[in-house]
Amino acid sequence: MMLPEHKNRINRVYGQKKKMKLTKPALTDEDQQELFRRLKVSKSQNLEASITLFRDSGNRTIFGIVTSIDPRYALIKVESGPSWEVFQFSDVIRVDLHDAGY
Repeated sequence: MMLPEHKNRINRVYGQKKKMKLTKPALTDEDQQELFRRLKVSKSQNLEASITLFRDSGNRTIFGIVTSIDPRYALIKVESGPSWEVFQFSDVIRVDLHDAGY
């Protein structure tokens, strides 16, 4: 059983979270090509990259090396230590490459 005050409070908090959804930044074709180029460099030179993905609830950053790019389905696979993750290229909003620092 839930008190009406608690129910109202939950509805208010949940409603505020819904309103706080982010909007995806608009990327030009040139921006997308640059992001794709950086992903290819990470793959070809085994460079670690920090890849920021757009999410409605807040952006997420993945650190790792790109091991696979599937142009047909626009999927990117990144390995980070023993684990890996696959995501859509359309979710990528930023890619920063990290040199090994020899």
